[in-house]
Amino acid sequence: MRAWLRAGAAGALLVLVSVVQPTAAVAGDGRGHGDGHGGDSAQCAPGVRVGPDGPDFYEPPSPLPEGEHGDLIWARRVPAPEHARACRILYRSTLHDGAPVAVSGLVVWPDGAGPREGRNVVAWAHGTVGGPRQCAPSAVSDPAVNLVDYFTYGSPYSIDVGVPALTDFLAAGDVVVATDYQGLGTPGVHQYVVGATETRNVLDSVLAARRIRSAHAGGRTAVLGWSQGGGAGLFVDQDASGYARGVELVGVAALAPAADIGPELEGKVLPGPRSDSSESHNAALRVNLYRGFLAAYPELDAAGVLKPAGIEALQGDATACIEHFADVIQNNVGDAHQLDTLFQPIRDVPQSWRERFYQNTPGYTPTLAPVLVMQGTDDTVINPHSTEQYVRRACGYSQPVEYTTYQGATHNTIPFEAQQEYLGWIADRFARKPAPGNC
Repeated sequence: MRAWLRAGAAGALLVLVSVVQPTAAVAGDGRGHGDGHGGDSAQCAPGVRVGPDGPDFYEPPSPLPEGEHGDLIWARRVPAPEHARACRILYRSTLHDGAPVAVSGLVVWPDGAGPREGRNVVAWAHGTVGGPRQCAPSAVSDPAVNLVDYFTYGSPYSIDVGVPALTDFLAAGDVVVATDYQGLGTPGVHQYVVGATETRNVLDSVLAARRIRSAHAGGRTAVLGWSQGGGAGLFVDQDASGYARGVELVGVAALAPAADIGPELEGKVLPGPRSDSSESHNAALRVNLYRGFLAAYPELDAAGVLKPAGIEALQGDATACIEHFADVIQNNVGDAHQLDTLFQPIRDVPQSWRERFYQNTPGYTPTLAPVLVMQGTDDTVINPHSTEQYVRRACGYSQPVEYTTYQGATHNTIPFEAQQEYLGWIADRFARKPAPGNC
């Protein structure tokens, strides 16, 4: 077994077991598997190279095959909802600096012939799962499902798995593609909330879906993102022009987006809701961010933002998915009210770090397509005041911005409570209806 699997934390064991045998659930699980496409074959689609079984799926060829960003490297069939087909994919993408990289993900599409102009595409950008490779959402044996919230008694996973309203999008005739982002699943340190890297990973997942001819994916694309993925979607809306030829972005729907990093890390946001565990959880997110920035920007120094105990915590971020990592921080320093032993004081953070924080904060550049932002008032992960600050910035430009708050909704309930809104909003964007705005 690969070293990255051996290093997985105990909290990730259920995911890892699924990764080792990703086709085990294909036969006899009572779900649809795209009848008429070769039974339970691993073949994703005609003309698409079949990827290896198990963890080797996530080990790209070295060097990467020649080609362009968005090209498929290989794919492998996974269980799908009734009357649909699903494939785990490995595709070419690029980092923020243009370096080529392999990225994994998932594509799901309805059975049957698509319309002449191609099916509409919904690109799902998932929320934070952590830093280690084994936290990739596509790596479970059954990834093509409606969102399974980690914080439910019925979840067998150590992370959030699936796509919100997946079966609704399929019923509407849409192709759904979900990137894992660089460094999750595939080699390399995950460049967490580095906007340009995430933008390219999301857009290239759409291009990869279009390489599967039987999916009949067209160019019209909406991005649905949550938390980390909400911020990624907002960056797509700023930076998509010219990168992914043939992709027509019709709108971005962002659930509790990570959209105010610079002001948050400089303490320029009013305090938001808190819980007994939220401080340690947000400390874990902060360490995850610093590790991602250190990977993306070699000029940065960990000592500029982290004390020795925080630098030691970087090792945990490389080992455990986010909820396990947050529990470790809570046990080690949170319970003793010593979270300040991890981080340098805000006043001492070097300018080089501050510049990168703001470079990766959306809302300072015009968007290309309409935006829908949905935020729960009881969210202890994404501060509602931060979301409001992003909305105020975005409202200064010409594209419509619709902002909806959900009273009592938390970070984990917002994808479910706002479902009817983003389903209708995305359908309207595909139908070319005028976008609403309430700036």
